[in-house]
Amino acid sequence: MPARLLTLPADVVELLDRCFGVVDVAAAARAGVDESRLRRLAAAGLLVRLAPGCFAAAAAVSAASPWARFRLGSRAFALYSRGAAALTGWSAVVTWQLPTVGPAPARATAIRPSGAGHKVRSSRYGSLAVATVPAELVRRVQCIDVMSPAWAVIDAARTGPIVPALVAADAAAAAGHDLRDAVGAMAGWPRVARARWVAEYADPRAESPLETLGRFACLQFDLPLPVSNAWVGAEEPEYRVDGLWPFHGVAFEADGALKYDNRPDAARIVARQGEREWRLRRLGLEVVRFGWDLAWRNRAELAARFAAVLCDNAPRRRPVRWWKHVPGIGAVEPVPADWPSPGRTGVVLPAGWDR
Repeated sequence: MPARLLTLPADVVELLDRCFGVVDVAAAARAGVDESRLRRLAAAGLLVRLAPGCFAAAAAVSAASPWARFRLGSRAFALYSRGAAALTGWSAVVTWQLPTVGPAPARATAIRPSGAGHKVRSSRYGSLAVATVPAELVRRVQCIDVMSPAWAVIDAARTGPIVPALVAADAAAAAGHDLRDAVGAMAGWPRVARARWVAEYADPRAESPLETLGRFACLQFDLPLPVSNAWVGAEEPEYRVDGLWPFHGVAFEADGALKYDNRPDAARIVARQGEREWRLRRLGLEVVRFGWDLAWRNRAELAARFAAVLCDNAPRRRPVRWWKHVPGIGAVEPVPADWPSPGRTGVVLPAGWDR
């Protein structure tokens, strides 16, 4: 009687690595690993079937975060479709490794071009829409078809909560992807107004999900919008703040826990932050700090704090000296279009924006 396998064989581990975590029976056969062997490894609890004929390492799936598991499941659904469908929405967002916040979706999403004629349908493995999509927005990534980053985040905005979509949209815009072009390609689609809103308010200058959440608090509660990642200084650019209200002399700093957690230089970081904040105050800035707990779980309180500090610092006739940040270049003089309004935005969120 053969000994029971306790770990995946080295050749299968290597195969999974080459296949980005999910191997289908066709790729396995090309590598000399037949389907029956994959099934035996699954029966032994070493592989997990994520879709018909598609397997991942059980240990990797067990250890993965919900979003990482969703990525694996999305990849499996794409492989199962055998090139007849392209991942879209959040399935494409995670494949492009754009930032995600909130709970992961339950199922993968993909688009099958009209007339593709494949037998794959919506199932417990994924949801499949049939539509005409521009061929230039379909990309080949890691051996599967995926809609472009711009289309991905716009489709996520169209079909789900606005806030996570805006986080991903900021990152896509920062990478140079044209969100408005993707919205134009969806003209006439259901709920496209939500996608249009996200494209309009995405900010390519935001550099982290936490910064996006801080800015969204201003949109949600009708506060003046800050400038993202502005440089400030007395005579020349000295420090970059996460958000700046130049007319009020107020800045916000989004404090992610990763700055401090489990770092041997945490004390040095805190000391440097104290020195930085002293200098910002000497420049005439009042600083509001916040973290994930407020920005994600209690934006009403965060907005109230912003509102209180902005009220205490009425708009000035002479705003704070600031510079616009341009990636790859640095600080540049802002043009009139870069300046924010000192007043409330009057922005109206799309109906059902939180679902």
